[in-house]
Amino acid sequence: MSLSKLSLFSMLASRIFAISRRTWILISVVILMFTILAVWLTISLAGWLFGMAQEGVSAVPDVARSAVQQVEKVVPGATQAIEDLRAIGQAAPPARDVSGTDPIPVARFPGLARTHWQREDQGITVRYEGKADLAAVLDHYAKGFAEHGYRQELLAATPSEERHDYHKGEERIGVTFVQQKENRVLVSITTRQP
Repeated sequence: MSLSKLSLFSMLASRIFAISRRTWILISVVILMFTILAVWLTISLAGWLFGMAQEGVSAVPDVARSAVQQVEKVVPGATQAIEDLRAIGQAAPPARDVSGTDPIPVARFPGLARTHWQREDQGITVRYEGKADLAAVLDHYAKGFAEHGYRQELLAATPSEERHDYHKGEERIGVTFVQQKENRVLVSITTRQP
């Protein structure tokens, strides 16, 4: 270090040491107050931001619903596409059959899995689910029962559900066909024996 810089530091140090104790205490109190004020301001700002975030999150469903309605006006069918996207992450029905037997002489429609089997009194209830075309499933079972000599009786029909009874002598088999979302079909079969 050069002599001029050393003399400058020594002159600065002598002036700092010349400041009275009262002034140092006042400076320390002011710095402490500014530190406390900065901490309080940080906590207040964080609380305000948290409150705003909560209000924003609670408003999201309303905003999303409004946006979907606006999109549906411009692009018909967008709601169905959104439902299809939402269903992607949902679990599919089991790929294997639950325990039990198939209680009817007609072979099960290919691709359907047995998801329910229950014996009650003199009958058995079985449900099958899987991806299939409802018209193809209806045709498969109608032809299958006809080949085994069953008489068909239609009980009810809507675009997404049909109920049929098949009779052969005293034997009666009730079959319900339901079209579910994503081209899934549910077939419920109830046998009643005399």
